[in-house]
Amino acid sequence: MTVRRPITLAALCVMIGAGSASAQTVVVRNAPPNTTIEFVLNGSTTATAKAGADGIATLTANKGALTDRDMVDVLVWVDDCGSARRVLVMSRASGPPPTDSCRRSQVQGLFLLQRVTSILVDVEAVSPTVRLRQGPLPEEWLKPPKPEVEKQPRISIAPRGAILFGGGQTASLGGVLKPACGDVTTCTATDRAFSFAGGFSYWFTQYVAAEASYMRMSPSVIDANGSGDHFRFDSDVDGGLMAFVAKGGFPIGRFRLFGSLGADYHRATFTTHETIDPTTAPGGIATLQWRTKGWGPVFGGGTEVWITRAIGIYGEFTRIGLNGAEDGAGEAKTDTMINAVIIGGRFRPGRR
Repeated sequence: MTVRRPITLAALCVMIGAGSASAQTVVVRNAPPNTTIEFVLNGSTTATAKAGADGIATLTANKGALTDRDMVDVLVWVDDCGSARRVLVMSRASGPPPTDSCRRSQVQGLFLLQRVTSILVDVEAVSPTVRLRQGPLPEEWLKPPKPEVEKQPRISIAPRGAILFGGGQTASLGGVLKPACGDVTTCTATDRAFSFAGGFSYWFTQYVAAEASYMRMSPSVIDANGSGDHFRFDSDVDGGLMAFVAKGGFPIGRFRLFGSLGADYHRATFTTHETIDPTTAPGGIATLQWRTKGWGPVFGGGTEVWITRAIGIYGEFTRIGLNGAEDGAGEAKTDTMINAVIIGGRFRPGRR
């Protein structure tokens, strides 16, 4: 055991010395296949090789190489001679030898050259590039670069800022005109109507917004008709409401889910026209009218989809409370909930 140990250590020292004694190595990448590559060190051609089918050639200095203790600051040039490439590594104190008809490019930078230095020269581009390492080149340096994934055009996803919107709305009126029928059995009241809504919202972030909107209540679609013995009547509602809500959103790609909570203020005019047939008493036409106004709750939710940077579509379900009292000293009141489904478009000004 005492004899073999010194022998093993000596063998290890020889292996280490042999590994550190390798001369300067130049690896040329992306050269045309079968191109002649020359390695010129301080004015002398020290190695020649042919580029393989993969465009790689490896050249190791076989004369004029530095010793273990030498360290030299060098500059690098590459000559493109058509069917040949020449890599010139020169001390910064001396310039390169004159070129013939080759196109010469200098690599920017000052490099430290030692006996163990390995240099990777990429000649694919018009201006060659150099990577240097004191020791063997890493394997990943010799692999072809990964192709860049083409970036997809960016669109507005869950945008912030000011947004205008408008759409069509179908609403269940919650029996707002049923009181107009009273106890008349032959009476029909509209409980669903189509109208338009629009407004403005401002998203402070992708998650929080404030919104104001307006909905029209048209007498042409919100009415009730009834008749009895010797009389007929029709009633309608004319007015509108403003809703003010806070919105919370959650963006998912092109989509944004949102919920809303706030209040609305409505003004409505209820009108009834009654025709009385003449019988034992003279007939005639009577018109009754009252107005209500007041605040009610609003809440709902929906989703929006952004098709371009400026244009999106949305769908929303909202519960709207109509709570109010008659103007003046009247006793008429409004107390009902409207269920509204809205489908429309959104537009973000200033974006294309």
